[in-house]
Amino acid sequence: MKQHLSLVSLATLIITALILLLGVGKIRGDVGTGILLSGLFISLTTALFSNKGALKTICLVLVFGVIGIYGIWIFAFYLSLTG
Repeated sequence: MKQHLSLVSLATLIITALILLLGVGKIRGDVGTGILLSGLFISLTTALFSNKGALKTICLVLVFGVIGIYGIWIFAFYLSLTG
């Protein structure tokens, strides 16, 4: 079972992205953020418990990349409000 968790993590990321992309204009900001954070949390959890390998590395890089981009976006929004 542990060997398939990296595939579950990757599938969770893809499904989360599809939900957010197909719901553009129909999803409120707070709901979209909740969907993004829950998808990232599930994907991160399953990636951390998976076996070592290339898929685990790819999943972790993608999850932390999305978290980093979202963090930069929040920080830039904060700077635009205070500046």
